[in-house]
Amino acid sequence: MAFDPKLVEAKLALQRVGPEELPNLACDALEAGLDGPWIRRLASLINPSGWETDQILPKFMAETGLCQLTRAEASLRVARDLATRILSQDLDPLSFAGDFLRLWIDADYMDVLQKAGCLDDRIAIADALGQTEDELRDYARNVLTELTSS
Repeated sequence: MAFDPKLVEAKLALQRVGPEELPNLACDALEAGLDGPWIRRLASLINPSGWETDQILPKFMAETGLCQLTRAEASLRVARDLATRILSQDLDPLSFAGDFLRLWIDADYMDVLQKAGCLDDRIAIADALGQTEDELRDYARNVLTELTSS
């Protein structure tokens, strides 16, 4: 997996990287040409505890140039990345509605994520709106396109 600093910052801010995943993340940083004693230390851990990685993570972030993000900034970044992947890989956007809902909640109901965050609700009321599944997918793709371009 490529080391994408922007996405790594966001996932760390949202606590979506567990202690067991951090050594692989540090190896990805090394493969991307980043180096330093704390990157190497993190990469060398085998089955690390949360306490152990909590001690190293701030130093790792400093060495890799990663910044602390707010949960709202991180949620928006992850949502845009997910939307881009769904659209570029022609995945079913409806199967990710729950992911966007969690990101909207994590972002403290940020306005720019509202439509994507409410896709679950839209799915639930599609029959009442007279929307077919294909129309609902088209709506979801439009919402994701709007999210990636905003």
